[in-house]
Amino acid sequence: MAIATPTEIGGYEHKFVDVPQDRYICKICYYPSRDPYLSVCCGNVFCKSCLDNVKKATNEATSTITYACPICRADEKEFVTFPNKQLDREVKSFRVMCTNKERGCEWQGELNNINNHLGNSDGCQFEDIQCYNECGKMLQRRYLASHVETECPRHKTDCQYCHFTGEHQFIEGEHKEQCPKLPTPCPNKCEVGSVPREDIEAHKEECPLEMVWCLNKCNKILQRQNLPSHFLIDCPHHVVKCHYCHTMKERQFIMSSLHLNMCPKLPLPCPNKCEIGSVPREDMEAHRKECPLEILQCEYHNVGCEERMMRKDLEIRKKEKMEKHLSLTTLQLTTALKRIDTLVIALQPIVPQAYDCYKDMHSATSIITAAQRSLNLTTMAAMIKSGSQVCPVIVNVTEFSKKKRDQVDCYSDPFYSHDKGYKLSVHTYFDGCGSGKGTHLSVFLFLMKGPHDDELTWPLRGKFELKLLNQINDCEHYSRTVTYDDRADDDTAGRVTVGNRAGWGYHKLISNEDLQKITPTYQYLKDDCIFLQVSKL
Repeated sequence: MAIATPTEIGGYEHKFVDVPQDRYICKICYYPSRDPYLSVCCGNVFCKSCLDNVKKATNEATSTITYACPICRADEKEFVTFPNKQLDREVKSFRVMCTNKERGCEWQGELNNINNHLGNSDGCQFEDIQCYNECGKMLQRRYLASHVETECPRHKTDCQYCHFTGEHQFIEGEHKEQCPKLPTPCPNKCEVGSVPREDIEAHKEECPLEMVWCLNKCNKILQRQNLPSHFLIDCPHHVVKCHYCHTMKERQFIMSSLHLNMCPKLPLPCPNKCEIGSVPREDMEAHRKECPLEILQCEYHNVGCEERMMRKDLEIRKKEKMEKHLSLTTLQLTTALKRIDTLVIALQPIVPQAYDCYKDMHSATSIITAAQRSLNLTTMAAMIKSGSQVCPVIVNVTEFSKKKRDQVDCYSDPFYSHDKGYKLSVHTYFDGCGSGKGTHLSVFLFLMKGPHDDELTWPLRGKFELKLLNQINDCEHYSRTVTYDDRADDDTAGRVTVGNRAGWGYHKLISNEDLQKITPTYQYLKDDCIFLQVSKL
């Protein structure tokens, strides 16, 4: 077998099935000649590329050698060559083996067809070729299909999640880091397991293991699945119903001693430990008026009987002690009659003087009443004039009739809930507002921006007493309670908004009829002015 170089210079490297005869062998490279030329001088065969190399080397030489033929040493004039097409066809018709025989290719064919065998896509499966995706990989043709389908980083493929088409290396790299459909594990490791990346935020809004703030702003952070039990058991701000009076308030209020000490429906044990057991707080007084074990004084204690007994024994003891009670009554009656007789005798000389004293006393009473009225007004005016800025404060509202006729409203001078406390102002609607428009006096308590706000606790939650003062006597003032709390649920009080501020108070503080009513004991509207007192409870 003859072997030649695989390049286009020199003879053929291929493994021939039959050894080529000597007349086909180039006398320079000693391989079957490629593009054979026949020399005239000696009749030998040379490859065209071999002859070109010899001529080039001769021209570049500096020696005086004159011969040119490498075999017979003929000079340049005698060294004449010409292409031998017949010989070339014969060489190309020789049968050769595939250059990849050692890899396992069993192909044999004419030398003229070797390039087709090696270059065609359906040719030699053992030939090394470059991946046509230009990934730089060299591999045998038989492996190309599987390489392109599974290994080539540049082969086109679809994302298995979002079905986006792109190069394999992009899909597995940059795209995979951004794919909206890529299954992503829940960060809380809940039972759902994995969800598409684009749905992870929506899932977290529903995930039972997500840590969330309590909706009632009690500053508690817990898993979403624990919120229901937290509301029912732990949350102090959760609105619940009192088991007894059914009041709807925050749990911390319902469970506090403040509510329990006031709850009208709370069962209390009978202090006498009677058979009834316990009764609601609001019914306790009525029960004690009927309780058979309640200890009572004898109904004849006014005549000297000092015995005490249970209500159930009262009738029996009254019958048992009838003679004693009769004796005591008789004694008291006799003593009283004697004193009356003595007083009648003693009073007869001074009856005219007593009548004169009665007339003088009536005149003095009128003077004292007038003085008391003047003192009340003076005291109110003094408190207002003194500029008292801390609760309790008194607000004087003048020109009431004119302001009501003009349907105006006004704010009082500001004051404070306590020393360095919340800054407040009373807002009065003379002709009413909301549900009290035209029928009632409306009064609200407004919170204002104050100098001590940074040191106070927010939001403000508390109770204030709003009192419409009686201008005749220091009693029978018209009092209402204002709950200043944005979560308060008070059917009697209301809320009003002016601009971006909200006030708490009453749309119907007092009706126009009751405000203008005058009795011997009270008068709220006097000299066309009213006095409002605000106290913090």
